[in-house]
Amino acid sequence: MYAYPVFRKTPQGRLLMGPTEEANRSTVVVAGRARRKEEVLAEATAFVRQNGGDPGDQFLVLAHCKIQFGKHQNQRFRWLLENSLGYAVYLVSSIMGEEERDNPLSASKHLFLRYTSQIREIGEAVEVYRKKQALLQEAQRSGDSGCLMVEFGDFKGRSMKEVYEDPGKEAQALVTYLKTAKARPNTNMALFKDYVLKRQASAVAHLPTVRAPSSSSSSSSSSSSSAAARPAATQSRPLTAAGVNALLARGKHLSPSQLARKIVSPAKPSPVPHVPSPSTSAARRQLFTCGEHH
Repeated sequence: MYAYPVFRKTPQGRLLMGPTEEANRSTVVVAGRARRKEEVLAEATAFVRQNGGDPGDQFLVLAHCKIQFGKHQNQRFRWLLENSLGYAVYLVSSIMGEEERDNPLSASKHLFLRYTSQIREIGEAVEVYRKKQALLQEAQRSGDSGCLMVEFGDFKGRSMKEVYEDPGKEAQALVTYLKTAKARPNTNMALFKDYVLKRQASAVAHLPTVRAPSSSSSSSSSSSSSAAARPAATQSRPLTAAGVNALLARGKHLSPSQLARKIVSPAKPSPVPHVPSPSTSAARRQLFTCGEHH
């Protein structure tokens, strides 16, 4: 005889939350009236003694108390954890928010809470369940399915949005797998796959469109480039080495600052020599010729 439940698990070691065939067959359609706490404990103590257990072991006695409420009424506490764990976790989470009252139903609920509070797996499962409910409420409030919890694999317990945006290699490998995964309808994996595909489609729709430059803009840019280049072409040439030497030779009577300004300032272009037109030259020759005759 034992008190600690033997949980059903997957080959990977994860708890199975769904009901067994035995649990499905034992569902009570209409629950009866709850028995008093003293009666429940007395029946469990007698059951333990009859089966060779230690009636002084309170944990063992609690494990064999009968449930006085719900769809599995009159089944023992340990049986419920072994055959319908998901329902048991739901009950524990619900009872934790209730204050114990002086009536048989409330007393039976808190007997069940006393038993399950000593089982590590139940505490962990309740924590996950409550987080799942909080994320579900957030998803309903915001309309964002990414708030839903991932319920499988190594990322179990995290939100779909959190896993999708995780840059880690393992998370991105899962996202890539889900794009083409054959998920059973209405499962958590199917919901996550839908979310991934929606995010992928949204990312593609928001990619920026690259437009080719128009001919008018090209011509205007080329003309502006030409205009910008023209002033550079008309700038004065830099001072040559010979010009620097000449300045140094003439700069004996200049102050250092004046000499520096002359060297740094651009050289002035040489004046273009004036060439008289042919008509002007002929007129001048005629003038001089007439003067010779006098």
